[in-house]
Amino acid sequence: MSWDEEDLVRVLGASEQRFVRAGTYTGRSVTVVGDLDTTVLGAAFTALQRAYPVVTCRIAEDSTGRGYLLRPGEQPVVGMTASQGDPDVVRIPDSIDPAGQLAYLDVVLSARGRSRVTLFVHHSIADAGHCVELLSRLWDLYTDHLEFGTTTVVPHDYPQSLEWHVAARGIARGSVSGFEDVTRPLEVAVVPPAPAIAAPPSMVRPRRIMLDEQATARIIGLGRVPGVTVNGLVTAALLRAFASEKSGVTGDPVPLGCLYPVDLRTRLEPPVPRAEGTNMAGLASFAAQVDRSADILELAERISHRLQRDLAEGVVQQSVLHFPNYYGPTRIHSLAGHVAVTNTGAVPAFRIPATITLTDYEIVYVSAHPRPSAGAAAAVTFLVYTFEGRLTVGVLGGGDGDRLVTAVRDELTALAEEAVNS
Repeated sequence: MSWDEEDLVRVLGASEQRFVRAGTYTGRSVTVVGDLDTTVLGAAFTALQRAYPVVTCRIAEDSTGRGYLLRPGEQPVVGMTASQGDPDVVRIPDSIDPAGQLAYLDVVLSARGRSRVTLFVHHSIADAGHCVELLSRLWDLYTDHLEFGTTTVVPHDYPQSLEWHVAARGIARGSVSGFEDVTRPLEVAVVPPAPAIAAPPSMVRPRRIMLDEQATARIIGLGRVPGVTVNGLVTAALLRAFASEKSGVTGDPVPLGCLYPVDLRTRLEPPVPRAEGTNMAGLASFAAQVDRSADILELAERISHRLQRDLAEGVVQQSVLHFPNYYGPTRIHSLAGHVAVTNTGAVPAFRIPATITLTDYEIVYVSAHPRPSAGAAAAVTFLVYTFEGRLTVGVLGGGDGDRLVTAVRDELTALAEEAVNS
């Protein structure tokens, strides 16, 4: 390995290693309307880099592909990039590279009073909760700079992995992972080595379905019915949408397995602040014969009950300790073909000056160095979040994209109507 030992912060945990091979960055992109001051925003990003030193760190790999979190190298830190362009386009920063730094800020400006601001953070050091915390802090710093001309930051410590937080609370690995319902036999296959010439960075921008505020409020209201949750309702709707693609003309029930992350920050004792953990999501699973002719509330209730049971019994809290058996070179099980649902909840209201408005928010992903996968991919991935009172679902994969997007919209619309009739 070509770094000095004093540069090493720590070896990445299994919860973090999953995102090393492809160099995965998770992006939070907002559309800005109004007078965006890029000089001030650039200063705010510089302050953010000082406040959260982990974003200026880098990741190195050994000959086996294992990732190591390193302190910043000798190269200058890359600040915000900004230039004219189409604000409807999310751009990949030219310099994006985990061996350089772990967060980038790109701004697309236009003469129409609209801009796009995208914060990219390497997924090994930030999940949804941590990434949104960084974006929220960026807008805090921007507003402070406009109002006071400067700001004072205190550097945070490096965040720790979920494995570290679990061990610190005395949680031990149990006899079950919680993924048994979606586990398949591992088909032995040799993962192709990384290409000699690195592939250029690539972006995935999920297709989105956005409900209006009224439909969203109705679904949230239905989620207060005893025995169900909003997460259970939306997950049920998404499973039904995916089943509609598989059931064909017969409409027979479709066996589906669902795997989804559960943010453990508030479920550990003591709780973990957002910026003190990297990927703080345990995993939960659910499997069922999805019958689209059956009552969606019954399916939602089963999903909700299963998660509540697995949390009460501590299964989700220790699930990360089973990750080496399912991800990476030491895996002995497969999760191939599961339906992935990532529900990041409500996006907080960002503190911004009166001179601008944020009119849209979306999640994107960038592979800084795309490589063949070292593990089985999901059959489809759904991203769920609420921004300014509007429920949004992003769709990744799943076969016929147009049909699946339509099916998701239909199921969510029907769910909102179910709320009216309840």
